[in-house]
Amino acid sequence: MTDLSDAKCAACDEQLERVRYFPRQLLTADDMRAEQEYFREKARRHNRYLHGWGVVCGCAVEVVAEAKSPTVRVCPGFAVSPQGDDILLNDCVDVDLLVGVKSPPCAVQWPCPPTGEMPGGRDKPARVYIAVRHADCLSRPARVHPAGCGCDESLCEYSRVRDSFEIKVLWELPESHVHAAQEDAKWCNALGQVPAELARVHAFPVPPCPDCIVEPWVVLATVLFKADGYVAGKGNASVQVGYNDRRVLLATQRLQTALYCLKK
Repeated sequence: MTDLSDAKCAACDEQLERVRYFPRQLLTADDMRAEQEYFREKARRHNRYLHGWGVVCGCAVEVVAEAKSPTVRVCPGFAVSPQGDDILLNDCVDVDLLVGVKSPPCAVQWPCPPTGEMPGGRDKPARVYIAVRHADCLSRPARVHPAGCGCDESLCEYSRVRDSFEIKVLWELPESHVHAAQEDAKWCNALGQVPAELARVHAFPVPPCPDCIVEPWVVLATVLFKADGYVAGKGNASVQVGYNDRRVLLATQRLQTALYCLKK
């Protein structure tokens, strides 16, 4: 099982390679995987360079007031990861801010522990970040045909890889979001220096290529909470959700509508 977020950002510095078919060719599982990876990498590169990354729609984060501990609920939506992977949240997921997701939709979890010191304490509220990443999940186990004498017929392999996601509570804002905000500010400053009489698309300065990002997380919301004194049923008062650190990726249709409304 491969996941671009688990490896280096191949789309930045490597040319892609696809299978060349010819008569009487012996095809193996490696060839089939290479065929899949070629088109997956092409889609990722297209997303990263042509569209960018961030939350496309939905993915609202709401406070679960009736929970026994500080809890938020991540609602369905769609996002694109910094590596260009599609992230579809097709169901609501409750996230306990103290222990994380109790029943993650995928058994594969990001191996890195949180970095830095645990936020908050008894005398001040904690600031955490609810983030999501793309994950590949193995599914549909199937029996493997025995090789040779057929003595071992108990082997099984997963026959499918399902696109899924992982939600995690981060203690620090990922560097990818910090750098992306800085690059956006530089780009806006560059556009502001273009003379009005030359403000046409072909006169815009050429933007730099996006950074090669290793962190797979897309921040959905920033949450402030104080564990001490939390009372179930009054969570709205002790847990506050904000979207200042969320990176939004507007769909083309939304951009067209926005331009139309601005011209009125």
